[in-house]
Amino acid sequence: MGLLSAIAVIFGKIMYFIYNTIGFHNYALSLLFFTIVYKLILLPLSINQIKSSQRMKEIQPELERIQKRYKNDKEKLQEETMKLYQEKGYNPASGCLPLLIQLPIIIALFYVIRMPMSYMLSVPAKAIGEMTIVSVDNGYLSYGNVGKETYDELKDDPIEIYKKFTQRDSHFEIRLIDAINNHPEIIEENPTLNENMKDILKNFNLKMFNIFNLGVQPTYNIKTISQNPSVYIPPLILLLLAVATTLLTYKLMMPQMPEGQENANAGCAGKGMFWMGPVMTVLIGFQTPSGLSFYWLLNNILSFIQHKILNTFMKTDDNSNKEDGKLVKVSGKRSKKR
Repeated sequence: MGLLSAIAVIFGKIMYFIYNTIGFHNYALSLLFFTIVYKLILLPLSINQIKSSQRMKEIQPELERIQKRYKNDKEKLQEETMKLYQEKGYNPASGCLPLLIQLPIIIALFYVIRMPMSYMLSVPAKAIGEMTIVSVDNGYLSYGNVGKETYDELKDDPIEIYKKFTQRDSHFEIRLIDAINNHPEIIEENPTLNENMKDILKNFNLKMFNIFNLGVQPTYNIKTISQNPSVYIPPLILLLLAVATTLLTYKLMMPQMPEGQENANAGCAGKGMFWMGPVMTVLIGFQTPSGLSFYWLLNNILSFIQHKILNTFMKTDDNSNKEDGKLVKVSGKRSKKR
């Protein structure tokens, strides 16, 4: 958890830098540019993944021949398949790295999205506690999971209030930001915040183009959605789009295995890995603010575009190399004839 928190601090600083510069103080736009930066950083891994996928396609005819030859001997089939992989320098697990790296990145980004004041804006814990006390005392926020008795015991200690509320409600900072957006007076008399930080908090919100709140957690509860459809339908749509694009992106990027070989030594090209992404998206998406679904959607779209561009470029490069190889062979034959 300490490492993930440290990564979240770095992500928060990057997000805040983007927010203050090319993000034009727009949270959704900042997430878009953050995702682009992330894709650029992982570009070398993406290139390796495409090379691995292309190598898989090259050896596919030989894999099919092995499958036909040893279709009644599973042990021999796996043995010969592994020999072929070794001869051709193909590692079935090579495509796993980009997928495995995404998990800690998603968790760290979840920290940033659910606690933007702590990780992104670097608001002091004491100031957040003081704003919490003002919000609760004025009825802008409820005691929530903390309870009135505990709150009354701790309300003279803003830092303890901050700890208790954030520990018992993982989305508490998002709720506090919504309260500040609706009641700016919460921060006006805050003794800990300087004027610059007050201005930042007054203008900060999690809405996408001031319409959809990316701090809202998606829900499939029909009653909750029907009570406030304008609030809860957009997050659900974002999550469904994230799941759909995850399926499409995985299908595009994973090499096609011969029939009957989908699970045998398939590594990250297996059906299990194919379904893991969408399932994770659903499970995590319903537990987190929709900002994470928005990131997932952006990441999938950019991955699709990146894969198409790199695949086209690398195919062109491979074709030119093959042509060069043919010329060398032809010239060699001609020289022998002479």
